Amino acid sequence: MADAEKSGSQLHDYYQENGYVVVPSLIPNEKIDALVTRYESEIVPSNAKFFRQNTNAYEANRLTPAGHVIQSLLDVHNLKSFPEFRELALDIYFSKEILSALTEVTNSSEHNLMQSMLFDANAATIPHQDWWYLDSVPNGHLLGAWIALEDIYEDAGRFYVIPGSQQLHLHKAKMAHSEWLVLIKQYFDENIDKIHAPALKKGDVLFWNSGTVHGALPTQNPTRSRRSLTGHYMPADLTYGNIFTSKPWIKYEDYQGHKYFANQPEYSLKADLVTRLKLAVYDSPMLMKLARKLQKKSISQF
Repeated sequence: MADAEKSGSQLHDYYQENGYVVVPSLIPNEKIDALVTRYESEIVPSNAKFFRQNTNAYEANRLTPAGHVIQSLLDVHNLKSFPEFRELALDIYFSKEILSALTEVTNSSEHNLMQSMLFDANAATIPHQDWWYLDSVPNGHLLGAWIALEDIYEDAGRFYVIPGSQQLHLHKAKMAHSEWLVLIKQYFDENIDKIHAPALKKGDVLFWNSGTVHGALPTQNPTRSRRSLTGHYMPADLTYGNIFTSKPWIKYEDYQGHKYFANQPEYSLKADLVTRLKLAVYDSPMLMKLARKLQKKSISQF
């Protein structure tokens, strides 16, 4: 069945079987145009340091020769220093179109936004499963939404999924992150013929499961952009965490009656230092376990 033919309960069934589903022409052009206009006028020329999903660091924008920002933005829904841009992003993330599609896909009536990203140039995301980093508890019920802000050309480096990989469990309790990435890359190489990188058009949305292996294909034409938003959502009645831990202590914020969480604060010297410390222990399972205990204890004191 072609992606464009699915609707209603078919979205749920296809998603459950394949670990992803595409909903074409979901986001109205006027919402996208308003966001892109504000992005080009406020974010691209800014000298501010933004937290980058692809480098895990606070950095100012770096542009390609074609004028596209090479680093991806993390938690764009929490950029309170840019209120107009942030509101336009939230209006898409919590639009009636997105919320209705989420309900059709998951059969849950309400969803919380747990993370967001914006891509301009292709950041060439390596193959991975989201649940190592963020997931629902019980696991496997968080889902991502990849929102095309323009027609994505094949040579721009399209987003891909490996259908059925939501059933793949390669992680172990004491496994280092770097070890797990090696196993994921091996799985990717062995299943490269199964990769699906759909030709997404402006306004199309691809939803994928937290266990589905996904990433971005290499860019063939560096003059291309592949502007997109991503959002990670979770049914509102579930607890947040990942495949290793539960985080029931997190604090949600509210936007027009909808709940959202932002893990990464905007830039400050303190936020930068904390991030560097987190990265220093990230590949050590024992240190990460200790860090999670300290984080839980610290938050519970407030």
